[in-house]
Amino acid sequence: MARVEARRLIAQMCNRFRVPLEFGRRMQALVEKAVASEPEKRRLLLELVERSIAEEARRVERERSADSPEDRRALSSVAAVLHGWIPPGWFERWDDEPRHLGPA
Repeated sequence: MARVEARRLIAQMCNRFRVPLEFGRRMQALVEKAVASEPEKRRLLLELVERSIAEEARRVERERSADSPEDRRALSSVAAVLHGWIPPGWFERWDDEPRHLGPA
């Protein structure tokens, strides 16, 4: 029962702050402990978790606002191309081969 309630509380907080559920799930053990605790300890632990989730939301927003929409579109386009890219064999040996710097 505590596990189900913990998952529900995490989902509600993540939804409220628009944070990925995966982030909140990292704190599941702490939320389960809070759910099983006396009321005052529960309140304090859940406030700690909520502050962590709120801070993650602020961090994500700062990260998003640092880039212009054009930068995000360009990055998304490059990422889409690279996800399907398989580097040639020579690319993996790039640092192993001696470099020719030209005439000395």
